[in-house]
Amino acid sequence: MAGLAVVVTGAGGGLGAAYARHLAARGDRVVVNDVDPTAAGAVAAEVRSAGGTALACPGDVADWGFAAALVARCTDAFGRIDGLVNNAGALVADLAEAAAPADVERMVRVNLIGTFASGQAAVRAMLAQGGGGAIVNVTSGSQAGDPGLSAYGATKGAVASLTYAWAREFRDRGIRVNAVSPLAATRMAAAFARWAVGQGQAASALPAPEVSAPLVGFLLSPAAAGVTGQVVRLAGRSLCLVSHPRLAAPVLDGDWTEAAIARAFAEVLAARQVPLGLAPPVEDGHGKP
Repeated sequence: MAGLAVVVTGAGGGLGAAYARHLAARGDRVVVNDVDPTAAGAVAAEVRSAGGTALACPGDVADWGFAAALVARCTDAFGRIDGLVNNAGALVADLAEAAAPADVERMVRVNLIGTFASGQAAVRAMLAQGGGGAIVNVTSGSQAGDPGLSAYGATKGAVASLTYAWAREFRDRGIRVNAVSPLAATRMAAAFARWAVGQGQAASALPAPEVSAPLVGFLLSPAAAGVTGQVVRLAGRSLCLVSHPRLAAPVLDGDWTEAAIARAFAEVLAARQVPLGLAPPVEDGHGKP
């Protein structure tokens, strides 16, 4: 039996290439997308030389017309589309006051619009073929707030929000939508590390992109049939779910004038402010989350 038919965006290197190789090695048929035609072609050729099935489809996923054509390339070649990995991304690190408008707009285009356009095209095709399929978006721990990555983190927070909404929209139509939050040594991670070192911050070693590939494979597979609407973080040896936005206890009841709100903060809420950053889970009295 043929494996899944899957589109992987931004697969010319780094995490995307690792995902494409892993999926092809287990028997899936993969469309390798990248904005760089040479990179996309090289990864597809590498997959084929290893005995897998892959074809290259280079182009910019932030172009709505191309996103539709990318999905059509998969259905034309393989008869259907079973999965989409929305991995294409752009990162430019800078402090908010110094960020160039063109850099911010590029991150919004690639990270957010590219994810939405590709996801919309994939969902339309999945519904047209009778339903069924899985989308894996790629978000980032930077959605919790990293200095120098405010624009990038904002786009990745938007991707998480898309994931929650799409999972609810399509859960009764057979399409699962999840996101991964990987930590890996990639060109984007290296670019941020150079910026951070220039700001006096320390750089740390990161795991290889291949470490994150089995998680994407699992989320696309029938083994994850009961999993949808989740952001799953894989950071080296650590695997966990990322909590969704929730109302934080306590929810106070009252008539909220400015003076009353000031009292509420002074007496209760100021001491309960949510920690900044990607905080570890709160443990109970038995040392369990």
